[in-house]
Amino acid sequence: MTVTNSMFPFSSGIIRNQQYARMLLQMRGQMDDLQQQIASGKKSQTFGGLGDMRVSSLTFRNQTGVTDGYSSVIDLTEIRLKIMDQSTNELRTLVDGARGTMLKTRGTGGYPEITASVKQVQAQFEQMVTSLNAQHEGLYLYSGRTRDTRPVVDANTIMWGDGTNAGLRQVIDERRQADLGVTGLGRMTTSLVASNVTLAEDAVGNPFGIKLVAGSVGGSMSNITVTGPAGAPPQINFNFTGLPLNGERISFSVTLPDGKTMNLGFAANEAGTADDTVFNIGATPAATAANLQAAINSRLSSIGQGELRAASGLIAARQFFAGSVTNPVQRVAGPPFDTSIAYAPVGSVPTVIWYRGDDDTLVNARDTQRAEIDSGTAISLGARANETALRDSMVALGMFLAEDYPPGFASTKDRYDAASSRAIQVMNTTGGPNAILEMNGDFGRAGALVLSTKTRHEDRKVFLTSVLAEIENTNKEEAILQLTSLQTTLEASYTITSRLSQLSLVNYLR
Repeated sequence: MTVTNSMFPFSSGIIRNQQYARMLLQMRGQMDDLQQQIASGKKSQTFGGLGDMRVSSLTFRNQTGVTDGYSSVIDLTEIRLKIMDQSTNELRTLVDGARGTMLKTRGTGGYPEITASVKQVQAQFEQMVTSLNAQHEGLYLYSGRTRDTRPVVDANTIMWGDGTNAGLRQVIDERRQADLGVTGLGRMTTSLVASNVTLAEDAVGNPFGIKLVAGSVGGSMSNITVTGPAGAPPQINFNFTGLPLNGERISFSVTLPDGKTMNLGFAANEAGTADDTVFNIGATPAATAANLQAAINSRLSSIGQGELRAASGLIAARQFFAGSVTNPVQRVAGPPFDTSIAYAPVGSVPTVIWYRGDDDTLVNARDTQRAEIDSGTAISLGARANETALRDSMVALGMFLAEDYPPGFASTKDRYDAASSRAIQVMNTTGGPNAILEMNGDFGRAGALVLSTKTRHEDRKVFLTSVLAEIENTNKEEAILQLTSLQTTLEASYTITSRLSQLSLVNYLR
């Protein structure tokens, strides 16, 4: 503002008098404006009063508003990421605790320890379901884009069904029947003709049961000819042409439904290794062949009550927990299930859908929720309960809990060891604490990006505020000096003008 600092008394002439009057009014207006600047701290009450700087003021104000908007998003995002970090840590702790419980009891525990272990894992499974249904501000954390949909049904419904739809235990039971078969030999058959023992799969293309591994025959035994596995269905023939020697052994491999390969060894009279099954050398080749057949049946029956049950449970649990709203659970065709050789049409058998949230496989789980924290910078903070790390953790716990561990049965310990072994294996790989830790890392990296962006916005706002202050704020010391100078000038102008206005011819002649 240019402050008039010259005195302008009235002079003769109407035009000159009007000019001086306007200048006095202008000076008065300048004084009022300075007083307002001092009171408000602003150079002008309107953008127009800023002159050429009004465009810069509007631009910087807009940038400040944008920064404030991003800062608000960041504040909400920080809270959400902290909740996700805490939630995934909780899930990781639960799964790690279940794994530790199984490890402590596996291989050493008796029935009381097995019972205590199952109860503890059951509690952790139920808490995991509760955690997967966690909410923030009324919206579910693990439901993807459908944040108003409860993602996971309750633990009891998962395990036992809802009266109409089958739960996990029924799905696993049907699969076990299909894998075990009528004879309990894992859908394998044995036959004896004279001194020849034949071990075969029960049907061509049967997706259930134990399978022979081609080219897996090993060991050495006198007076026996082994052929196969070959044919349709695959079979192995053991033809005794004489009597084997004491301690000699033969072996072959089989695969279980979950893909695990087992080597089955059979030793004549004496065990060749700790895993071998012993059969007696009979008086004749035919009697010896009959003893081998009995040994094979015994070994397959034992596998059926331990390893095969666990394998069936694992594969059925994977199929169950792969189910979602748009992907019905695959079920065994039946009943009867123990002779089934096919799956039922997908979706034709009512089954509990454990995960009810968004399941669009074309969208990454993190990208189901995104927050733009700066121009061109967005972070992903979504989650789904059926992500591999969480789903496979549920598979491991669910499969373990769906097994029965009855007291007084010789196979109970084998069942526990087989089920816990597979559960631990899953929790050491695709599921479990380490896999969930990777999820936790996603949220941690997002949090670090949010923090650095927040700092950048704060710095930007300080800069913009400083620039706006230079443009819009008045210098009070300078304004006071101008006001004082203007008051002095105005008072002097008023005094001189007043005196001149009192001059007359009479006064002049005096």
